Amino acid sequence: MTAIARLFPREKAEKLFKTPTANLASNGSAQHPDKRKAGGHGPTLEDEVCFLLNVEPDAEHPDDGPHSPAEWWGEFARAVYRWEIFMGSPAPVPIMRGPRGGVKLAPKFCEWLMGLPDGWVTDVPDLTREEQIGRIGNGVCPQQAHHAFRFLRDQVDEAHTEESNG
Repeated sequence: MTAIARLFPREKAEKLFKTPTANLASNGSAQHPDKRKAGGHGPTLEDEVCFLLNVEPDAEHPDDGPHSPAEWWGEFARAVYRWEIFMGSPAPVPIMRGPRGGVKLAPKFCEWLMGLPDGWVTDVPDLTREEQIGRIGNGVCPQQAHHAFRFLRDQVDEAHTEESNG
């Protein structure tokens, strides 16, 4: 068991956000998750952040701590808090105003959610919001990739050890 797992024992499963996907920015506008489900589809990350959270696009982080306000996150609060600790940074505001005043998924939030350093994609010059989300959603969470690589390396090392001892 890792140190992170011991810090956050689970009494019950936590509600996690959907993973950002490359087609998020071209899926059309967000719908309430219940409406999306009624149409036979699962809700997207954009559906969840635009309809299930208690945060406004112009919200700001209070200056008194390393975490975003818990009241923003509803049923996702425990998972967000844990990721904030792991990432060492508060979650950014997950939504932004679109060009016609509607609410949209913020690329900075996708970047943070995928475990990327702030600005890794969102500070690249001349990328539109759609291009930013597409690149983030087409990527790999570095922490998961690291863990998978380490697991595979350990398997190879173990096989070599057994081979040389056998």
